[in-house]
Formats: sequence, structure tokens, C-alpha cells
Amino acid sequence: MSAYAFALMAARMGLDRPAVVAAAMAIVDQEGFDALSMARLAGELGIRGPSLYAHVRNQAELRRELWLWVLDDLGEHLRASVMGRSGREALVAFATAMRDYAREHQARYLLTLQPPVPFDEAAVAASHRANSAFRAVIRSFGLEGDEAVHCGRALRAAVHGFVELEARNALARDGGDQSWEFLLLLLVTGIESAREGTGALSLPA
Repeated sequence: MSAYAFALMAARMGLDRPAVVAAAMAIVDQEGFDALSMARLAGELGIRGPSLYAHVRNQAELRRELWLWVLDDLGEHLRASVMGRSGREALVAFATAMRDYAREHQARYLLTLQPPVPFDEAAVAASHRANSAFRAVIRSFGLEGDEAVHCGRALRAAVHGFVELEARNALARDGGDQSWEFLLLLLVTGIESAREGTGALSLPA
């Protein structure tokens, strides 16, 4: 059942906050975040504005709820992608799952890049859950301490950077898959070299 169908069903049974979020997510999926407004959402749910504001106070709170929902959804996909894998295989599976998610749900992925303000305890907890697969990938290479921290930041920046540029149509379409494979090869080679202590993390003087 689609998010929108679920929302309509829930609305008939008695509108609640999850139904509101599901209906909003359906609009974002179909038309992008810019198409979402409180008035549009109320109309889709077949209710008047005051009834909607009883569940979400304003556009900012609605965006926060969507961000939390998407982060949990993305986190589930990423955890499933690395389950039973380690090292090179886990890294490639993780990165590929993130890229596939962004390609299939472009609006959702771009929403993850706009965290709520203030970044409260619920947002911190959601971010921690979503990053659990990423932390597992780093651990699977056997890296510890500062090396694990620096390697994790570099890996995250590289993968997120490529995926975000692609999601924003800021990369040339021709040869994108080959460039992606080259990026993964660079990352895997660099991390494995760091794990083996070959000095790959040392820059030339």
C-alpha cells in the first residue's frame, strides 16, 4: 500500500499524526517538497485547515516530521544492505544502497540534507540510528581510534558528495556509472591500505 493510500485509509478511520505525515510524504514523492503546503495537504486529506493544525502546528514542524520519517526509512535500507557483509563488500553494498535510494526517491534524499532546527534529542537519535550501518562498515575494516574517525568522515563526504551532486543533476549523465565505480575503487583501495599500514594516509612532504 502506498503512503498516500495508507493516509486516506487512516483519515477515514480517524485522522492522526502518522496519517498526516504519510499523506505529506506522498505529495513530496510525487511532486517534490516545493509542492507541499499546509493548505495543499489539508485539501488532499479532505479536511479544513484547523483540523490539520491540530496534528502539526506549522510547515516547519511538518518538515521536521518528514525528515525524521525519511531518515528512519533510509536507515532501514542501509542496514539491510550491509547485513552479513564486511570490508570491501560491505562498503560497496552500503554506497550502492545509498545511491539507489537517492535515485529512486530523489526528493526524500534531498530532504535528508536539510536537518531540522533546532537539532533536538529526537533528531540526534534518528541520525544515530540512520548512521548505524555506516559505523558497521567502518568497523568491519578493522580500523580503530583516530584512523576510524578520519576514514569515516572521508568516506561519508565522498559518497554523500557524489550522490548529492547526482541527485541535483549537477553531474554529467554520460559515464556516471563508470565514475561511480572509479570512486568506490579509490575508496576501497585507500581504506584497505590504511588498514594494512602501508602509509596511504600520509601525504607527501
